[in-house]
Amino acid sequence: MRIKQLTIDQFRLYDHLEILFHDNTNIFYGDNAQGKTTIIEAIYLLAFTKSHKTNKERELIQNSCDYSKIDALIHLKDKDIQLGIILSKAGKKAKYNQIELERLSDYIGQLNVVMFAPEDLDLIKGNPQNRRKFLDFEIGQISKEYLFNLQNYKRVLKQRNDLLKTLQKESKPDLLLLDILTDQLIGYLTPLVDTRKEFVSQIERHSRRIYQKIAKTKQMFKIEYLPSIEKDYKKEFIQKYQYDIVTGTTNIGVHRDDLEFYLDDFMVKNYGSQGELRSAVLATKLALIDFIYEHRRDYPILLLDDVFSELDIPRQNNLLNYIKGKT
Repeated sequence: MRIKQLTIDQFRLYDHLEILFHDNTNIFYGDNAQGKTTIIEAIYLLAFTKSHKTNKERELIQNSCDYSKIDALIHLKDKDIQLGIILSKAGKKAKYNQIELERLSDYIGQLNVVMFAPEDLDLIKGNPQNRRKFLDFEIGQISKEYLFNLQNYKRVLKQRNDLLKTLQKESKPDLLLLDILTDQLIGYLTPLVDTRKEFVSQIERHSRRIYQKIAKTKQMFKIEYLPSIEKDYKKEFIQKYQYDIVTGTTNIGVHRDDLEFYLDDFMVKNYGSQGELRSAVLATKLALIDFIYEHRRDYPILLLDDVFSELDIPRQNNLLNYIKGKT
C-alpha cells in the first residue's frame, strides 16, 4: 500500500498543494510552521476521517472558505484507487473512486495508516480516553464489524443515559425499559470486549519483540487490557442500577475500559524513564504494522512526525533498521 499522489485544497495553511510521492520513503524537512505536520494530518484524516490534532473540524478549513478537500491516488496491492474527504459546515463526505459513500464506516479501512507523533506519548501517561481511542481507531481499520458494533453501542448507551436521567425524577422508577436497553447494550458490548482482548493479545506479542530490538534490552514489555466489566455482564449491570440512576450515567461498559503498560512488573507510566516511555509507545505503534499486515497482507502507510527528536541515536538507528522493507 502506498500513496502515489496527494492533493490538498483550503486545508489549514494550504490554499492548494499537490504532491507526487516516491515509491519508498518520503521525507519532508524545513523550518517550523511551514506545514510539514499539516501534510501528515491530511493523510491521517484521509484514512480515519478525523484529525489527530483537533476534534473541531472547522479549524481545518481555511478562514473565509466554505470547505476543505483532500484527495489521493492510492496503490493498493495490484490496483489504484481514488479516495477523497470533503469537510464543510454542512458536514463531512467521503468518496471512493469518485462515488460518495453513505456511511463513513464503509470508507474507514480503505487506507491503512500507522502514525507516531510527539503527542502519542499520552497513550501511556494520558487519560484513559486516549487509550480507548487508540483501541477503536486501530481495530476499526481492519474490522467493519467492530465499527458496526461500536456505533450501535454508542447509540444504545446514549438512550440508556437519557433514560437514567429521566428515572432520577421518579420516586419509584420503572426498571423495565432499563432492563431492555441494558440487554441491548450487552449485545453489542460482548463482541467489542472479545475483539479488544484479541487485539491487545496480538499487539502485545509483536510489541514485546519490537521493544527489545529498539531498546536493546531483555526487559519484558507487557500490555494489559482492563475491561470495566468482567464475566456476568447482566449481573454487574443490575448491581449498578441504583448508582447509575443517582449519577445519571452508565458507569460500566466498554466506554470505561483502559489499558496498562508494564516493563517486567513495573508500570511504565509510574516508573519508566523518558527513554523507556518513548520506546514503549513506539513499540506499540510499530506492532500495528505487523498486525495490519497479518490481516491485510499489505503493509500500511507509516507516518513519523518529528519522531527522531524524541529518541536517542541508538534508538533512531534501531527504528530505521526495523522498518526497513516494511513500508
